[in-house]
Amino acid sequence: METGIKKNGGNHLILIQKGTVHDGTGRILAKTDILIDAGKIVQIGQNLKAPGAQVIDAEGKCVMPGWIDPLSGWGTAAGRGQARDNDETSDPLTPQLDVVYAFDPDSMMYQELWGYGITAAGVAASNNNVLGGSAAVFKAYGRTTEAMCVKANAAMKGSVDEKVKQTYGPRNSAPMTKMGIFSALRELIAKCGSEKEEDRKDPKVQAFKPVLEGKLPLILSCNTKAEADAVLKLFENKPVKLVLANMYQLDESLLDKDCGLILGDLTDGFNKYNAAVNYAALFSLIEAGKPVALSAFGDAVSPGREILMWNAHGLMAQARRLGASLSSEDVLKMLTSVPAQLLGVEDRIGSLTEGKDADIVIWSGNPLETFRALPEIVVISGEIVKGEQA
Repeated sequence: METGIKKNGGNHLILIQKGTVHDGTGRILAKTDILIDAGKIVQIGQNLKAPGAQVIDAEGKCVMPGWIDPLSGWGTAAGRGQARDNDETSDPLTPQLDVVYAFDPDSMMYQELWGYGITAAGVAASNNNVLGGSAAVFKAYGRTTEAMCVKANAAMKGSVDEKVKQTYGPRNSAPMTKMGIFSALRELIAKCGSEKEEDRKDPKVQAFKPVLEGKLPLILSCNTKAEADAVLKLFENKPVKLVLANMYQLDESLLDKDCGLILGDLTDGFNKYNAAVNYAALFSLIEAGKPVALSAFGDAVSPGREILMWNAHGLMAQARRLGASLSSEDVLKMLTSVPAQLLGVEDRIGSLTEGKDADIVIWSGNPLETFRALPEIVVISGEIVKGEQA
């Protein structure tokens, strides 16, 4: 596998000079330098000096944070067509499971996600269980699970969409309906409030209780408005950090709801829901400051590494069609700082900020404005993994 990797180990000084820096929070900084040391961004400014540093000339280039695919199955299968280790369907309620044990560094690196600007991903259980277990955030490049893990137990992942019914219905096993799905959730919620010793010691209760206490975000996949409304009703008046995923039937009623959104794959031609997305409502939510992130997965299990970029371009095209005010900087936030915020890793990744991990992509042009832009140099955790050689 040809990677063009310069194995500097992320431990020496790198000075990126005179790039046009798009920092992931909406700011654009012209002719700006970024100094990297020991895997971190240590200084951002103009005319920086760093004797002995490896210098990368970024003049005329776009320098961006690495993109984050916030809800994925990356790294959970050794190869295409092989069983995915994030899909435990022996029980529809498995909040006690941990996706860290499904993660394989070689699998994560198989498609070289960084080749399309992706430097990290939220990795989670599939949509086949009501609760599938805890999600984690991993870098796209690394040598061990421990080194690649940005945050374990980043969120609880579940689903109330039809994938659950399709999984358990053919077995004639509950939950076969939405009634069954929400009954299972309500029973677990009730158990979490129980004083019985057997309930308090239940691994499922112990895993889910932090969600109800607002200590652990809950990501639930919802394909329809009815599913989303039922989830919002179930958790209203509870301090749950709720993130609704897929959300193909969103509308403006979500504006006053306390939840984040992760859009499912908008390019999947086999998805019967994504053609009905209300883009005008979506753009209104984004303009109002609703945290909305883009994702490549949805209900699919094996998208390509290019799908996240296609979703970004598709969104820009819809904005032009409707005359919406959505800018490429808004879309960049949906690929960087917003997913980092939703996954609770904004202290490490998601923007080009002093003190954060040096996950940086130097593009030949703006990749959100032209398909001709190429990721010429990619740095992950201060290590050059694509491009410039020593």
